[in-house]
Parts: sequence; C-alpha cells; structure tokens
Amino acid sequence: MLSWPRPRSLQLRLSLLFVGLLVAVSGVYLLLLSRSADDYLAEDMQRRNLALAASVAKVLSIDSATNEIPAAAIAETFHAAMVINPNIKLYLLGLDGHLLATSAQPNEIRAQTVAMAPVRALLSGGQPLPLYGTDPRHPGQPRPFSVAPLHNAGGALHCYLYITLGGPAAASSEPAALRRSHLLDVLLRTLLVAGVGVLVVGLVLISLLTRDLQRLVATVRRLQTGDYSARATGIGANNELGELAAAFNDMSARTEQALNELRTTDALRRELVANISHDLRTPLASIEGYTETVLLRRHLLSPAEQQQYLETILKNTHRLKRLITELFELSKLEAQQTVPQPEPFSLPELVHDVVQQLEPAARACAVTLRAEPTPAALPFAYADVGLLERVLQNLLDNALRYTPAGGQVCVHVAPAAGRLALQVRDTGPGIAPPDLPHLFDRFYRTDQVRRKSRGGSGLGLAIARKIVELHGGELTVSSTVGQGACFVFSVPMYVP
Repeated sequence: MLSWPRPRSLQLRLSLLFVGLLVAVSGVYLLLLSRSADDYLAEDMQRRNLALAASVAKVLSIDSATNEIPAAAIAETFHAAMVINPNIKLYLLGLDGHLLATSAQPNEIRAQTVAMAPVRALLSGGQPLPLYGTDPRHPGQPRPFSVAPLHNAGGALHCYLYITLGGPAAASSEPAALRRSHLLDVLLRTLLVAGVGVLVVGLVLISLLTRDLQRLVATVRRLQTGDYSARATGIGANNELGELAAAFNDMSARTEQALNELRTTDALRRELVANISHDLRTPLASIEGYTETVLLRRHLLSPAEQQQYLETILKNTHRLKRLITELFELSKLEAQQTVPQPEPFSLPELVHDVVQQLEPAARACAVTLRAEPTPAALPFAYADVGLLERVLQNLLDNALRYTPAGGQVCVHVAPAAGRLALQVRDTGPGIAPPDLPHLFDRFYRTDQVRRKSRGGSGLGLAIARKIVELHGGELTVSSTVGQGACFVFSVPMYVP
C-alpha cells in the first residue's frame, strides 16, 4: 500500500493546512452565497408581486345566489393571467388549504392541499421576506407566492387566491436569472480577489513566524554541538516564541555559567592538589631527613645535635598538624557544615583577650600590638564568639608575620550602619594591586609572602573570609605599597 510522505517542514505543513482551510471556507462561502442569492431573488420577486393576487382577485366575483365563483369566470381569469405571465400558476384554496380550482393541468398536480401557515404569515405582513409556500405541482420545492383573500357579498371570508411565482422555466427565461448570474459573478470575483489576498498574506505571516522558529532551532543545534555561548536573537518579545527564546537564553546562560564554574572549580582543585602536595612535601621531607639522620648517626651526634634535630622534627610536625587542621576547617566552612551559634558579647573584650594572647609573639617580632580605645557604651555584638576569635587570630597573626621590626599593628572597633565594624591595620610593606583580588584565595601567596621566613599556610585569610560571610558580612582589604594594609569586616549588633 502506497502512502504519501508526510512533510517534515513546519512551514510547509502550516501552509498546506492554511490552504486547505481557505479552500474549505471558500466552498462553504460559495454554498451560502448561492443560497443567499436565491433568497435575495425570491424576496425581490415576492416583494414585486405582493399585490398580484389582490389585483387578479378584483376580477373574480362570488355569485351571491350560489355563493360560488363561476367556473367559466375562473378559467377565463386564470387564462388571461397566464397569458400575461406564463411563469405563474393560480389556485383557489379553501379555508383549510384544499385546492378548489387550478390553472395547471390535472395531471400536473401532485398535492391537493397547501400549507396555510405561510399564507397566514404573508397576509399578516409581520414576517420578513421571502416566505415560501407549497407548490402543488412540486410539493418538495417550496416557491415564493402571492395570496389574496376572497370575500362573499356578506363580507365573510370565502376562499383564497393563491399564486406561485417563478418555476423551473423561469430560471432560464426571466430577467431575474440574468441578475442572479451577474450577482454571483461579481461575488465570485470578489471572493477570488479576497481569497488570493488572504492566501498571500497568510503565507507571508507563516513564513515570518517559522523564520523565528528556524532561528531558534539553529541556535539550539549550536548549543547541541557544544557552543554554549549561542543565544537566540532577532525574535520578537511579544509572543510565545519570544518567551521561549528568552527562557532558552536564560537556560543557555546558566549552562555556560555552570560550565565556567566547573572549569574554575576543576582548575582550583588542580591548584589545591598542587599546593597541598607542595606544602606537605617540604615538612615531610624535613621530618624524614632528620629522622633518618637521628636513627643512622645517633652514635655520632652529640646530645645537643640530637636535641636540635628532634626539635626540628617536632616543629615540622606541628606545621603539618596546623595545615591539616586548617584544611579540614576550611572544607567544613565551604560545605556549610559549620553553623554559627550567635550570642551577645562585648567585642572590645574579645579584642583585648586576643591581643593579650598574641602579645608575646608581637614582642618576639619587635612589633607593637595594641587595641585602640573604643567609644563609650558600645553595644554588644551578636555572633559566634569562637569563630570570631578565630578571625581575629588569623588577621593579627597575618599582620604580625608581615610587619617588620619596629612597626605596629592596631585593632579598632566602632559602630557602622547598624553593625560593629572591626579594623586590623599594620605598617608592613603593603600588598601590590595585582595581588589584592586573589588575597583571600586558598593557598594564594605572593612571591614576597612565599619566603620561607614568613611561614603560614595560605589558608588563614580564606578561613577568615568564610567565617565573616557566615555572619552576613564581608572581609575587605585596602593597601598601599610601602604603607601597610588594612583589613575591615563587620558583625551584627545585638538588639535586645
């Protein structure tokens, strides 16, 4: 069994559907148009002949003696009327619609009764034209008609004169046929012009609509091939396709952003592995070397040398422990496994305690560490004391590590926009502008910072930033090379 292939192009399918609908609508229109033309001509014929039956009825008179119309008068009148207009047929109807007399031949009559409802409706004058009545010769083909009542000498209704208008012969012989042909011709020409116009406009609109869809399909295919920068452009924003294009562009942008984040994460992972490997390798190598020396040459080493080697091993062990602890702490912060437990406390007192803890380290570095005076009646902070202490320790330890001897590190607390702001300033060498955006990245250390004499794991500032973010703040830094650096963050203020 053969079958036609279905068109795959949406534009072609829509065009074929549109043409089919247009042809179907045109066919229905032609059918209605033909019937409307017939109704129009029937109305015109009936309206022009409304008085025909009344004028003929004037010739007919009812004999007062017999109360009947003489058959000879009926035949003569019907014959005269038929001579004038051969396309009419005349009938006398009883009050019940039964045929009393007819101008047609007896063998032509197919119905002996005429429906009286249309007759009464036409006589009442309240119904719109045309009104179709029974044609006794062709009962299945109602005709427009004219009717007039006939009254006897006493004024009583005697019968009706019923005249059918038109007929099969009239369709080709009357001038109305020419009028009908002309009317249909004009309407068909109008339909043809309108149909061609609608067809052209419809196909153009379908082409414009599918053009936007084709652009969207082309963009989706670009995305399918791996071009995640593809965006749907040139599509109207005031329709469903525009909304679809906007949704696709948003999805594409999110996909591209997610891929960029994955690439960045992968790069950070590689960098993290490299940095961890580097930072773990050095103390492990030192521990391994000094341990082998103590084990293999312990009989050659003096007690002082053995003590020095063991202290070096312990120092590197502490460094490894600190690095692993900070890695574990940072991973918990980034995975949001650390949940702050805020409580009201005095921030200046916390600053004072941390400064006292680090005072010995500051004296060892010949650096002045001090907490600046705070405003009177400073409100309490509302934060996690332990986490905030960790932030202060990291910031102050970082400042002490990079402030040269004779310099100073200051801590200042002050209210700011409904929060408590804390500043840590130092008089160190400062931070170069290219390094500022990366200062809080994991393991990021400049060439100057990477000098072994500085120590540090490169995780302290990253941990501090994460803790501050958990408290709804932001850790920022400003610095001028040669004039030191200033770290600033804020914590919520306690509201009773």
